[in-house]
Amino acid sequence: MREKKQHKIEVHVAGICLRETDYDIEVLIAKRKDNKELFPGKWECGGGQVRAGENFEEAIKRKMKEELGVIVDRVMIFGTYEIMTPQLPQQKIPGIKFVCFWHSYVNGKEPQIDQESFSEWRWNSINELNGTDFIPGIKDEISVAWEFYSNNKGIIR
Repeated sequence: MREKKQHKIEVHVAGICLRETDYDIEVLIAKRKDNKELFPGKWECGGGQVRAGENFEEAIKRKMKEELGVIVDRVMIFGTYEIMTPQLPQQKIPGIKFVCFWHSYVNGKEPQIDQESFSEWRWNSINELNGTDFIPGIKDEISVAWEFYSNNKGIIR
């Protein structure tokens, strides 16, 4: 019974931060440091563990701020995912995927990436993703996120 036992699990959020320019739609991406255990040197979009006391929206806004130095003001869930971790007691880490819309920078002028996790960042046109060494599946997720956003931007909050 749930009331008599505690089952602690790790749960994650992942965000795809988009911004519209006069001529394009861009996604904020960051390159994982080469010393990372999972996906070293691969490009991603940010996210991580939900903390006790947070809801999913609070967690993704915090992760975008901490990892990428951006403030997102509008977010929308567009799916779920699992990180397979067969070497750990929790063999699957469930996650929620968000489209995040860029509002501003924490420092006022540019992304400020977490230097322990990432080696570089860039705003990348969603039409020019080929040739970037993403974590498997991320390139497709960016396309899905943009399509989802463009079909729902009137209701994104």
